[in-house]
Amino acid sequence: MDVYETELFMKILRKYTLQQLILPFLISLGVFTFMFLVGNLVRLADLLLNKGVNIFDVAKLLLLLMPKLLSFTLPMSALTAVLLVYGGFAQSNEVIAMKACGINIFRVMIPTLLVGVLLSFVSLFINDHLISKTRHEYREQVKNMFLNKPLAYLEAGRFIKEFKGYVILIQEIDGENLKGITIYQSEGDKPIRTILADRGEILSSPEERMLSLKLYDGTIDEGNPDDPNVFYKLDFETFELPPLFTGNNQPQNGKVNKKEKDMSLDELMLKLPNVKEEKGRLKIESELYKKISISMAPIIFILLGLPLAIITRRGEPIISFSIALGLICIYYVFFVWTDTLAIGGVVPPAIALWLPNIVLGSIGSFLIFKVVRS
Repeated sequence: MDVYETELFMKILRKYTLQQLILPFLISLGVFTFMFLVGNLVRLADLLLNKGVNIFDVAKLLLLLMPKLLSFTLPMSALTAVLLVYGGFAQSNEVIAMKACGINIFRVMIPTLLVGVLLSFVSLFINDHLISKTRHEYREQVKNMFLNKPLAYLEAGRFIKEFKGYVILIQEIDGENLKGITIYQSEGDKPIRTILADRGEILSSPEERMLSLKLYDGTIDEGNPDDPNVFYKLDFETFELPPLFTGNNQPQNGKVNKKEKDMSLDELMLKLPNVKEEKGRLKIESELYKKISISMAPIIFILLGLPLAIITRRGEPIISFSIALGLICIYYVFFVWTDTLAIGGVVPPAIALWLPNIVLGSIGSFLIFKVVRS
């Protein structure tokens, strides 16, 4: 083929490749999103059917979960689509045919790589704007629903850690009555206080945004902060805990306080100069770099997926899903490990949180080079 015919064929081939990627990507996005939703759907259905929570409140919670799910399923779907399409090309010897016609396979990959870059920017927008906003709104919605129907969120036999400074375990919930209550209360550097009660009840005041727990027939065990071998024991007939949640602990606008994970990049950068404690700065810096770095997952996955699809020469859905899940597990476990190193101050956040992208991106680039040269 002459130069004109080669360029024309290349244009057709690129368009064909992108068209082939669309359907697998959309199917994978639906499948992965549904897989992530299943656990939440069971919980939300229980709130709706058994706990009497309003259907509109449940629907709002579901919508607020979607951006967080998309931040994971978007790169996963891109990787799976690439493995399916390019694996199918290799399995049917289309890649060999392209090379035989003098076509540089890397030029065929370029549009797919550009799509990966575009998806990374979409992922950055989701992580920076949508997730930052919806995570905060989700927590606020849960708090409001908890005040209105507190028993809907209590589950027997599960440690409840939603209240700062408390870990609560309830053995049985019988209507409005709570039975077999164990509470671990921590206050800074003081010894943990253990509270046991035969029964209890929730005291809720949505108007005052206050929620507390009243206990009956129990004991309080607390260690002496000066002598860990000495314990104080107090028996009680009735005991009311300090408010577990109160509007007095909230900002003046009545909103739930924002955590670092609820903040956008701009908010994190504005907060960082005002934090002097090293641990607090490391936490903010880690969150800042994590939002950016993890948004690059689509292009990293595509860099890995393109050569692996051609090398394995398998375009079956089961094989492609298996390879995709393996790579995803490696990436996110690597990411969690480096995040821990960053927060702990072992490695600077700027290095630690970009390390998974640098390592796996380099491996993907090297494999693409080998595939193109082979």
